[in-house]
Amino acid sequence: MNLINNKYMNQETVERIIDETVDTIIDSIDEKTVDYMFEYGNYEETDNQFLEDLKIFKTEVVKELYNRINNK
Repeated sequence: MNLINNKYMNQETVERIIDETVDTIIDSIDEKTVDYMFEYGNYEETDNQFLEDLKIFKTEVVKELYNRINNK
């Protein structure tokens, strides 16, 4: 899909910007979720339970982001 069609950037550049932005957001979600789990939860280490909970938290964060973006 050609999202931007102008003289300032080609489709490859558009795709790179999107990809880099998504990677940055995912990294930030991972980092902040882990930080908040240790800060507010009762976790002392990244054991199997922590990793299972992290997966659930990340799924819920993405759902919430989707809802907030689409309800503006």
